[in-house]
Amino acid sequence: MEKGGAGGLVIDRLERRASCGFTLLEVMVALTVVAFAFVGLLGLHNRNLVLVGRDQDLTRAMLLARQYITEMELVEKFPDVGTARGEFANYPGFAWEREVSDTDLPEVRQVRLRIIFDERIPDACELLYFIRDRREPQP
Repeated sequence: MEKGGAGGLVIDRLERRASCGFTLLEVMVALTVVAFAFVGLLGLHNRNLVLVGRDQDLTRAMLLARQYITEMELVEKFPDVGTARGEFANYPGFAWEREVSDTDLPEVRQVRLRIIFDERIPDACELLYFIRDRREPQP
């Protein structure tokens, strides 16, 4: 038995075709959701790149601080009390500030060294170091 003749057959085919796929509106909504998700992921990726760059600068600053302290121990041996500042010749954008002060022990001085690589965060890399007088005693 046929359902309503030829007209019923056409309606059956249309109903089957409509239930087999997605409508244009459903596809557009799905693409909109995916687009918003990608925009969020790209924002996270950009933030991650900024953080990686800052971490690299902080690591470089710590290595430069260690290098500066080593050179200070070898060249100056026992630095004078006071403040000094300068820049690293091979590393543009990196500057140092040094503050040397006396301690309760006359043969030990406190050295506070700051490596500045971002003016917005001047205290991002700070090293506190105590240095002992290693100069030869004067007769």
